[in-house]
Amino acid sequence: MDKGSLGDLSSGKLTFLGSGNPEGIPVAFCSCAVCTGKQIQRLRPSVLVEWAEKKFLIDVGPDFRQQMLENNIQKLDGVFLTHPHYDHIGGIDDLRVWYVLHQRSLPVVLSAFTYKYLCKSREHIVFPQGGDSSLSASLDFTILNEEYGESTFLDLPYTYVSYYQKSCEVMGYRFGNLAYLTDMNRYDQEIFSYLSGVETLILSASPNQPPAAFSGRGYAHFTMSQAEDFASYVGAKKLIITHISHNLQKELADYSDKLCAYDGMEVSWSL
Repeated sequence: MDKGSLGDLSSGKLTFLGSGNPEGIPVAFCSCAVCTGKQIQRLRPSVLVEWAEKKFLIDVGPDFRQQMLENNIQKLDGVFLTHPHYDHIGGIDDLRVWYVLHQRSLPVVLSAFTYKYLCKSREHIVFPQGGDSSLSASLDFTILNEEYGESTFLDLPYTYVSYYQKSCEVMGYRFGNLAYLTDMNRYDQEIFSYLSGVETLILSASPNQPPAAFSGRGYAHFTMSQAEDFASYVGAKKLIITHISHNLQKELADYSDKLCAYDGMEVSWSL
């Protein structure tokens, strides 16, 4: 999709700013072939949604600053948060620079679960203090108190659906015929009624053989086969896998017919 079409209210674009898992690729201290090969690099998970000349970020991970600079992103209109794990909110304090440069708050959509977490872990952002305290990011929160629903964010229509990564509640977002549902391993059947008509489905996946450190802990994400089954049940025409670890990267040769995200990948969608 060319840049000129971004003013079209009927379509938009999603760009992967980071397609890696919490460690990214290459992984620090790792000497495996993937991490030493240097051909593949994946930053922590985040995407940019563009619509009607507006730019929305989904998740603000620890690579936020690098992602903004490498992709020459000069402005943001708003932020969606999926859940409060470090690889998805680790860069939220870096949003401080938005206020430093523009002296206005940045709108953020998030679940009540994530908001409650931020109230404890990022109290200085949620409840900023004046006077002698350090300047923090200034965020204007829109809290989603329901598990499922439809709304608009700065006129952008979206659907939100709740599911779980073990005990952590995660919020996924749908824009027209595209849905971005990362970090899922448990869900209620009700979710499918909100995903009807999705043509492009973005899911995270784990390797079929988990690393030794995770042995006995169970999966926190779908396996590749579970992601395929979920996408099939949704009826999606295209499944894109993201949140890719160096261990999953080693298995991707076995899934050459599957579409895996990469940093910088662009996907079009329509309302």
